[in-house]
Amino acid sequence: MGDFSIWENEERSEREKRSWSAKCGHIKRRISADEPLKGKTLAFALELLKSESFSDNDMIKTISEKIKKGDNLSNYEKSILEDAILTHAKLSGE
Repeated sequence: MGDFSIWENEERSEREKRSWSAKCGHIKRRISADEPLKGKTLAFALELLKSESFSDNDMIKTISEKIKKGDNLSNYEKSILEDAILTHAKLSGE
């Protein structure tokens, strides 16, 4: 895919792996329930979306802006975030 350097760390402890996975899960649950992201969860989601591999993608920019504003995502945008980005982030963080 692209440069996922923020996700890659060869020496993650088990605690860090669980924390990473939990953060991805928090984002997915809140987005699925049409709840706005706040605080650390919002910051983590925006950091994932800022990775170099996604930086030039207009859809990702739209998703980022909606998340920042607390707007609901369309079903298509949710699918991109949940099924592609978060799944990859979760697997990369393990």
